[in-house]
Amino acid sequence: MSYEAQRCPGLDEKGQVAFLVGDTAYYLLTAVAALYLAEGIVPSLDAGDLALADYDVHWDVNGESGTYKALEVQLLNSTCWAFAPHHLIRDAIPLPSLEALRDNLRRQLEQLYQPLIERLYQHYRLGKAAQWRLVADALAAAFLNAGRQLGDEDYARQEALALIKQKGSPLHNKQTGYFEVTVTDPDKPDRPVARQHFRARGGCCRYYTTEAATYCSTCVLFPQAERDVRLQAYLKSQHELSAV
Repeated sequence: MSYEAQRCPGLDEKGQVAFLVGDTAYYLLTAVAALYLAEGIVPSLDAGDLALADYDVHWDVNGESGTYKALEVQLLNSTCWAFAPHHLIRDAIPLPSLEALRDNLRRQLEQLYQPLIERLYQHYRLGKAAQWRLVADALAAAFLNAGRQLGDEDYARQEALALIKQKGSPLHNKQTGYFEVTVTDPDKPDRPVARQHFRARGGCCRYYTTEAATYCSTCVLFPQAERDVRLQAYLKSQHELSAV
């Protein structure tokens, strides 16, 4: 939380909590999504079986540069569960169906984050439902990115939604999900030139409380129409760059 306060001057305490919950969930679930989608495996997510270490990443793009902290996730226990595993781990505990594998992941994630979210709520009063939406958002983003890299976005989105939309789960909320943005040729409006799926947020990181006082492009506080206009502009710029 102190690091987030330094990185984002003015970020209030609830915003620091939001970044803490969202960032740890995203880095953890990036590793988990790759195992789940590519190998049909869920590792042990018991708190004692996980380690997080931060490290500095230097970036240099278009003449601008800087450094940010990233998190490395280490799995400290070889225990894992699998439904029809591919080849990575042969000694996984077998599960009878993909649904059972999905339920295993969801239950473990809930058990891992429940005590942290409760403690953060007691100390900083950021609502528990708000924190769970940040975990759901991180799951949706991690699965989308992993699916994109693995070449099967449709399956990744399908599994993420099945995890998030399970009734009775604290992850369940109406907002978190996906939407598609399309850019068309001005001369041929019926002809898409670029399209991409994005993660629809359910939670808010409170970045607007910083001195920068700006909002994320997919901020849950934005009207959908304004959000889509911003993302269409982004897609258009990416398409123009790739065409050069």
